Amino acid sequence: MKQIILASVSQRRFKILSDCGIHCQVIPSDAEEDMDPSLDISEIVQRNAVRKAEKVAQSNKGAIVIGADTLVLDGENVLGKPSSEQSAKDMLTKFSGEELFVYTGLSVIYGEKRAVGFKKSGLKVAVLTNEEIEKYFKLLAPYDKAGGFSIEGAGSIIFDNITGSYFNILGLPMRKLKDLFKEIDLDILDFIEKDSGGEQPAP
Repeated sequence: MKQIILASVSQRRFKILSDCGIHCQVIPSDAEEDMDPSLDISEIVQRNAVRKAEKVAQSNKGAIVIGADTLVLDGENVLGKPSSEQSAKDMLTKFSGEELFVYTGLSVIYGEKRAVGFKKSGLKVAVLTNEEIEKYFKLLAPYDKAGGFSIEGAGSIIFDNITGSYFNILGLPMRKLKDLFKEIDLDILDFIEKDSGGEQPAP
């Protein structure tokens, strides 16, 4: 079985793969992310996904390396992870009652073969009071996620509607990943271990 490496520190991405029965090793990429304002958000997430995958693939030649990058679009504003708790709260306050779009770029590298693409999903944020926002952050403290929010657990309460891939909003659109595997002549279904259960990320 070929080795799969997830070039990401995201526990959510690892869990999605693990829950699907796909065993992978986690090797975080220290590639510098590009936030060039002259680029479309779809180009930014794809460029960053490629950078992350390439950095890890350089020292893991025989492995299948998956890179991913997720950003949130609020109107014309491209948002990554908040810089602080206050920044995260400010984001959610601004999001109240608005429709946001989540973009995830994916890159798969296996030897000389490469595939890259992106997925876009929308979600509507419920109208939130300051008290609700404070309680939300005490429960989840989602500072390590693009846009400063989580749609899992208690986070699901603050969203009215989702369009497109739910897993894209979590940061790893699996159907898109399957398509990228196909582009490099691999079938992701071949890497699913039956009844494997959840795993802990390997360092």
